[in-house]
Formats: sequence, C-alpha cells, structure tokens
Amino acid sequence: MLKKKKSLVTYTIIMCGLIMTVGIACLLFIQNSIVKDDMELQAYEKLSQETRQVRRFLYYDQSKTPSIVTEYYDRDEELENDDKIYVFLKSPDGDFIDGEMPDGCSGKFPYQSDIDVIGFNGAKYYILTRKAKVGLKTLENDNFVICAMVAVKDIKANYKVLWYRTYTVIGVVALFFILFAIGLKRLVAVPMKELNVAINRSGQNLDFTEKLRYDGPFLELDMITESNNNLYDRVQREFERQEEFNANVSHELRTPVAVMHAQCQLSREIAEKNNDHEMLESIAVFERQTTKMKGLIEQLLQMSILDKNNVNLSVEDVDLLDVVESVCDDAEYICKKNIQFCYNLVPTVVKVNMNLIVIVVSNLVSNAIKYSNEGGTVEVTCGSDSENCYISVRDEGRGISKEQKNRIFESFYRADTVRNTEGFGLGLSQVMKIAKHYGGTVQVDSEVGKGSKFTFIIPVDNG
Repeated sequence: MLKKKKSLVTYTIIMCGLIMTVGIACLLFIQNSIVKDDMELQAYEKLSQETRQVRRFLYYDQSKTPSIVTEYYDRDEELENDDKIYVFLKSPDGDFIDGEMPDGCSGKFPYQSDIDVIGFNGAKYYILTRKAKVGLKTLENDNFVICAMVAVKDIKANYKVLWYRTYTVIGVVALFFILFAIGLKRLVAVPMKELNVAINRSGQNLDFTEKLRYDGPFLELDMITESNNNLYDRVQREFERQEEFNANVSHELRTPVAVMHAQCQLSREIAEKNNDHEMLESIAVFERQTTKMKGLIEQLLQMSILDKNNVNLSVEDVDLLDVVESVCDDAEYICKKNIQFCYNLVPTVVKVNMNLIVIVVSNLVSNAIKYSNEGGTVEVTCGSDSENCYISVRDEGRGISKEQKNRIFESFYRADTVRNTEGFGLGLSQVMKIAKHYGGTVQVDSEVGKGSKFTFIIPVDNG
C-alpha cells in the first residue's frame, strides 16, 4: 500500500504558485515604496512652488501683518492642475490669519522646513511650511508662516493609471498561471492516472496482453509507457511458458499416477487375501498420497484450461440451487466434524459450464468445513438480482487477517499452516479464475476470530 503523498504535478503547481505570489508581493512592495517616495517628492514640488508663488501676492499692513491679495486667487494657471492646494497664513501664536484651510484643520502645528503628513477628520494631507518674506528678505518678525497643504488622495489619484496597469498585469499573469496549471494537470496528471489505472488493472487481472498507450508530448511519460510495455511482454511470455509447463507436466503425470493408483488397488486386494496387515497399512498410505496427487493434477489441468483466453467450454442452463444442494449433501455426508448446515437457496438458472460451478461450490464449501470449529455452522446462500447471480458460503471459523486477504487468491498460497493442513492452496485461486472467466469476481468478508464469508458473483448475462 502506497503512503499518501502529494502528487508531483500538484507539488509543482503549489511551489510555482508560492514563488509567483512571493515575487508579485515583493514587486508590489517595491513599487509601493517607489510610489510613496515619488508622491512625497511630487507633493513637495507642488507645495514648494505654491509657497513661492504666494510670497509674490503678500500684502503687509502697518503692523506688518501679512495677508494674501485677491490677485493670487484670480491668477491664470499656466498648467492645468486638478489637485486642490490649500494655502493660508498663521500668526506667531499659531492662529489663522488669512487664506484657505481644509475643513476641520486647526492650524495648530509646529513649523518645520521639510514636508510632513498630518491627518484629521479621517483624511491625510501633505503640508509644507515656509516663513513669510518680502522679496528675498525675511520679516523682522519672522514668526509669520506660510502653510501649503494638499490631500494625499489627490496626489495618489495621479497614480491611478499605474496601479490599474499593475493589477491588470497581475490578473493576466494569474490567468496564465491557472491555464498553465490546468494544462500541466491534463498533460501530466491525467495520463499518469490513466497509466496507473491500466497497470493496476493488469496486475489485478494478471492479464498483460493489453498494451499501455500514451500520445502526449512528454518524452519521460513515453519512456515509462514503453518500459512498462516491454515488461508486460516479458511477463506475458513467462505466464505462457508457465501455463504450457503446467499443462505438459500435468498431462505427463496423469498416466503414471493413474497406473500407480490402480496398482495400489491391486496390491490391497492381494494383501487382504494374505491377511498382511503391515502391507495394508503401507498400501493405504501410498493410496492416500496417490489420490491426493491425482487431485492436484486434475486441478492443474483445469486451471491450465481456464488460463487459455480462447478456450471454448460447453455451457448449459444450470440451476444453482440444484448444484449447491447436491454438493452440500455430499459434503455433509463425509464431514467428520459436527457441522450444522443452514441454507437460504433461491432457484437461479444461469447459462454456465456445469463442471466449473461444481468446482466453485465444492471449493467454497470444503474450505468452510475445513476452517470451521467443531460444532460450528456453515451457511450457504444462492440467488440473483437484476444484474448478477451469486453463491455465498459463510463459516464461523478463525477468519482471515487483512494482510492475508490480499494473497488468498494466489496459487499455492497458504495463509496459515494450521488452517491449511489439507489441500494445495489452489481452491480459491481456481474459484477466482472461474469467476473472472464469466466476467465476475469473488468478494471476501472476514474478521479474525469470527469467521469468513466468500461470495461468488457472476453476471446473469455472461455470454
């Protein structure tokens, strides 16, 4: 089982997104710093120019108190300027003398030669203060101050186009990144997922005749596909050699084992006539082992037939209820354990090969008996729904662990040597192959210490 990890494509998209986000954030920070400095410089130039202009329109009365003449407000502007600039005079005590101030401004702030930012009524203003002069001479009473103010938002409005273009570029970059992420996912993640599904399907079905396909632009995925196809070819050839070997060996062993079995029967008759008990015991052991070997050979032959994809088996209308009853009656008769059989059988007619269904029921029932405890119960069910027909066998034995479930359908696999004192580990493998031959499957529901339930499922229309 693979550990849950991040997809390479997802990781790449996340990292690219983080890098892009950090880069945009840094660029916005730099641009914001430059704009802030430029706004301050622009405000300084505007306010400094305005304070120089207002000095030309100052009028001083006999007490040398300055005021701004009306010509200042009536002058023609050489350049069109939408920024609202406030200019006013304040006394040495900080009192307003003349000019125009923003609403809510008290004018009570210290004199300083550099530009500053003040705030009131929820608004911020750039402010520049200069001492009142007559020409180039400062008045004897030089505490009169010229104040010029402009709203920060008015200066900031001059950068509206810049910010609009900036956010437009960010939006375009984000859109291209989203398109890149979608394209990368479709070009890499989707084909990889399809390849993974195809590989898992081949591994589960042990069918490596289906070739993997990749028509995308990436060389690496094409190399992986080609390598897997080469591996498929080698595995399929090995499977074919194994099937051929099993078939040949089974056929070759079938005749000598049959001869040995016949000789055992003949030897037993001779020993019985001579009343040779020691010979009878030896013959019984030998006969039991030859019978076991004969059963193994028959199973290997049957499996080799099922492994052939182009095999044509005779089919007929078979009632699963009749098959289950017949097999269970025989099993109950020869069972040495005190096992109680429970039935829930529904007449179910399906077009299959009779011998294969008998093998399925025999293997499932014999396993249930073998693994059940003394005095246990075996429940056998058969029936159908709109799509599938099924045969289910449940025992109350030791059960199967989760780790063993993944391997119980492998040929010759024995999960527990105590449970499998008899048999060759081919029964469940044979049942699964028969199910897949008809396009079905075998479901396992088991819990350690509480028993197991095997359900053989094939489509009603399996032709």
